[in-house]
Amino acid sequence: MGGSARFGRVGGLAVAFGLGAGIFAVGQGVAAAAPASQGADSSSSNSSSGTRQASASSTRPQRGVPRRAASAPAQTPGRSESGAAAARTPRPARALRRPEIPRIAAQPTPAQTVGAETVPAPRKVAGHVAVELPQMPVSEGLSFTVSPDSVAEVAADYVAGGGDPAESARFFFGDLAVSSLDTLAGPDLTAERARLQLGNLAVSGYFGGIWLRDNLREAPTVTAPVMTDTVDLTVSALGIGLFDVLAGGLMGAATTRSDWIARTAAHASVPVLLGLYGYNRGYLEVLLENPPAGVPSMEDSLSCSGFLGCDSDAFPLEIGTRYDGALDRLDDPPSLGWQEMRLWTAALEGATGAGRGVWEAIAGAGGFSPASYQALVELSSAYLMVSKAAVLSSMLGYAGGDTELARSSLRLQAGLWIWSGAYFAGLASTAPVGTLPTILAG
Repeated sequence: MGGSARFGRVGGLAVAFGLGAGIFAVGQGVAAAAPASQGADSSSSNSSSGTRQASASSTRPQRGVPRRAASAPAQTPGRSESGAAAARTPRPARALRRPEIPRIAAQPTPAQTVGAETVPAPRKVAGHVAVELPQMPVSEGLSFTVSPDSVAEVAADYVAGGGDPAESARFFFGDLAVSSLDTLAGPDLTAERARLQLGNLAVSGYFGGIWLRDNLREAPTVTAPVMTDTVDLTVSALGIGLFDVLAGGLMGAATTRSDWIARTAAHASVPVLLGLYGYNRGYLEVLLENPPAGVPSMEDSLSCSGFLGCDSDAFPLEIGTRYDGALDRLDDPPSLGWQEMRLWTAALEGATGAGRGVWEAIAGAGGFSPASYQALVELSSAYLMVSKAAVLSSMLGYAGGDTELARSSLRLQAGLWIWSGAYFAGLASTAPVGTLPTILAG
């Protein structure tokens, strides 16, 4: 299982870097338009914590509510009719199913030596929600800043909304990412707030990759050992840095005054995003088809009508169907631009096979961990729906002529690539087993 898992991770890493290279030139071409950063920090940061007061008036996305039962989202100001997510008849609602599967409980990390400093064990802060972040490979880059206070703000909303602090995987790798991506896709986003959302996604992706690395086995070890040697995270730092340049370029294109640059960047990203979506759909299908022995199937949590017409209730997301109006235009293209989008979609459906191939090797070598299977399905489903949102919003921005939506899509893509890059950096990390952040509510 270990060799096949490593093969799967390396294969997935190669696919991701190949996809990223496909639009690296676009990012480089518009990087000069990005807001001035405070400089990359290539040194390792020590464990850090942030606190926020939990508030009952939280506006975080609802958890555990079937999407079809939710109210329709408000239309983004400045969005043209072509970019609206209306005009597509929704499928009948399906009951949200959550089979009872053991989860990996969050465990406090003992004091350990990481880098050149000793990392303290997590501390509770009475009356507050605190987060404890282990060492990150980098804490700041061209496009992002990691802020424990920003993560703690989302954690406070999560707890106030009924989230269980013990479900660290659910929050850090799901809710934190979804909240940050949704903010990036929204209007009226300041440059500093965008940097913090991208930092949140770096945290989510990096530790999510470590968590997946630890749980691609039948009996994952979940207790972080006490360390006596330093950890070299150079490889992970380089991986995040590569995707950081790409994200910086996308953010530059999103904020440039040139409408042409914004729409052209959205146009150029469509084939790459289709490949990313197809790969993710393939591995999610394999994951759903191969539950561990004794674990209830979650295969009917994903339903698809066509390549891009997928919906999942494993981790309900409003953003996953926000741009479904594009599907009707792909079915019956009203312009040459939409005909091009339809051709790209047909040409890249085969990317699903790449995702299936990598994950069939993992599944065939011993299957997935029963303890982490449900969380893995939920997080993989969330990633698929976000990548779908990114590609459809890009199509609407370019072929639909909606410049504001093109800019929104570019910000969403920047978040998706930082999330992805940090995820692969986590898979390749030399951090010890069980290195995970925690929420502490006092």
